Amino acid sequence: MHKLPQDHITYLQCRSCEKRAGWIAVVSNLALAIFKLIVGILSGSKAVIGDALYSFKDFFTALVVLAGIRISGKPADENHPYGHGKIEFVAIFLISLLIIIGTFFLFIHSVKDVWMVFRGEANPHPKFIAFWAAVISVIANYKLSGYLHCVGERMKSPAMLANAKHNHADAISSGFVAGAVLLTTLGWTIVDPLVAVIETVDLIFLCVFMMKDAVRSLLDSSLDSGVISQIESTACIVPGVRKVTSLNARKIGQSIWVDMVIKIDHRQTLEDGHRISRQIEETLLKRMCNIGGVHIAVEPYIP
Repeated sequence: MHKLPQDHITYLQCRSCEKRAGWIAVVSNLALAIFKLIVGILSGSKAVIGDALYSFKDFFTALVVLAGIRISGKPADENHPYGHGKIEFVAIFLISLLIIIGTFFLFIHSVKDVWMVFRGEANPHPKFIAFWAAVISVIANYKLSGYLHCVGERMKSPAMLANAKHNHADAISSGFVAGAVLLTTLGWTIVDPLVAVIETVDLIFLCVFMMKDAVRSLLDSSLDSGVISQIESTACIVPGVRKVTSLNARKIGQSIWVDMVIKIDHRQTLEDGHRISRQIEETLLKRMCNIGGVHIAVEPYIP
């Protein structure tokens, strides 16, 4: 694992580590999704199929994050002065919509199975291989979550930390699936389809939340007040800054773009203003790793 940039390791090396972790997340989640889908179909376990949909969701999310890391590396151009990061939100919106559609069909089938059990109709037990598939998923997701969290913490990458949270949640979900399959084989035939219903409802809500977040970002909604306060306080500690009179920040892809107006002493020169602006930008880039760009306007401060 690379150390942080301040330990004399270049930023490019850390980005390389992040890209490698991104590929590991993509490949691992795809392998888990296909493995659980095949086992779920062969074993007849709706809960394992639902668990596979979680992994497909994580696969697509990790793929979008990986593409975002690559796209965010492209410099802004004349047609895209704020970079190319918004394509991430479009992709997340479309992927979430597709997952909701697929999940809805599993929801309908699982509800039918639950209804059949209530009516006393025979509902075949899933084969015990479904239990071992869920156990393998718990271990794999837990290990992957720990690795991605480590990379995310060292890189200060919100996207990588989000991936780690998704896999950690999937490890917990797989644990419930393992328990459901075990109870079903012991005669509680309603448990497997019931867990599948719960999984599908939860997954639909997660995708709706992701779609809402994507729409908010596409519409340039304001960032969290805590992030705005951190940017403002960071600017105010730079020598020469008397006041921050205006501050707007928006998220484009994984990057934050900042527009602010500061006031400096009216006796200082234009050259002093440029120097202070550069120092603010350098300080923000050093303290907040996901800053994509900073635009600063300088005005005179008259007591």
